[in-house]
Amino acid sequence: MCQPISRRSAGFTLVELLVVIAIIATLIGLLLPAVQSAREAARRSSCQNNLRQMSIGALGYHDAKRKFPSGYTQESISGAFQGHSLFYFVLPFMEQRQLFDSMDPKVPRNNITGSAGSKAAAAVATFVCPSDQFPEGNPHAYSATERYGVTSYRGNAGSRPFFATSSSNDGMFMTTGSAARKATSAPNGISVRIKDVPDGTSKTILFADSSHVDPKFNTFTTAGWNSGSTISTWSRWYPAGGDNGLGNLLCGAFSPVNYKTPFAHGGPGAPGSQSAWYTFQDMRLSAIGSEHPGGASISLVDGSVRFLLDSTEQSLLSLYCTRADAQPVSAP
Repeated sequence: MCQPISRRSAGFTLVELLVVIAIIATLIGLLLPAVQSAREAARRSSCQNNLRQMSIGALGYHDAKRKFPSGYTQESISGAFQGHSLFYFVLPFMEQRQLFDSMDPKVPRNNITGSAGSKAAAAVATFVCPSDQFPEGNPHAYSATERYGVTSYRGNAGSRPFFATSSSNDGMFMTTGSAARKATSAPNGISVRIKDVPDGTSKTILFADSSHVDPKFNTFTTAGWNSGSTISTWSRWYPAGGDNGLGNLLCGAFSPVNYKTPFAHGGPGAPGSQSAWYTFQDMRLSAIGSEHPGGASISLVDGSVRFLLDSTEQSLLSLYCTRADAQPVSAP
């Protein structure tokens, strides 16, 4: 009589299942950094393409007007500072003619709106780095009647971009107009021409990344020391008025690459008064920086794009930011 043949279960044993899980976990551990690295490389490439497009827009403006746009125009209209930003001026040269034509060229504050998607509240994709962060959205709401589109980039204003009465006016963009303000020792603001860049178009920064992530900065906002604006809302591509508008638009060499607030409000090393805080506020708002690991992207006056490392000496950064310092420097 034949004995029945014993059949082994077709399922996995517990040991085999654990081995498979361990192998999968190991593979995920090996692949995840590579995937994250690839994603960041794509974001950085997109960011640099944005900088290139803005530079092409600024160069197109120069071709048409024989000068680069003002960083920020300041006029006293109806008893208030009002002004257009450099991002407004380059719109027609970045395939944004319709948005440009929808805005009032004479009275900047008429371009403030509560309607998302229009005028100052327009979200221009080229103005936003995919690695930057804006928790309040794009546009962000300042009030029921004021919304603002954001930008992750700023124009190079030289050695000291901000506050208005401290502006050095030695970069590529600066405040111009009948009510323009500057440091007492600085020359009057101008719209720069190529011939005003004797240091060389391949050795002078035009636009740069500006990070909007800084939790310690926001502790001073909570304390009421930043005009109610968090770091991510200090990012308006069209602020329309006031001295504080410069803090949304211009960057420079007043602080190192990727400088962030080194202390929280009330913490060790923090300034004890709002007046003492202003210098640190200016350093943070004018800093060239990004959420890209290791540094920040910049574009040069010739339209080329480079990556500045965190380790870039501030003295060297100053040479890249000033347009006529007569100092030899290799391109970044």
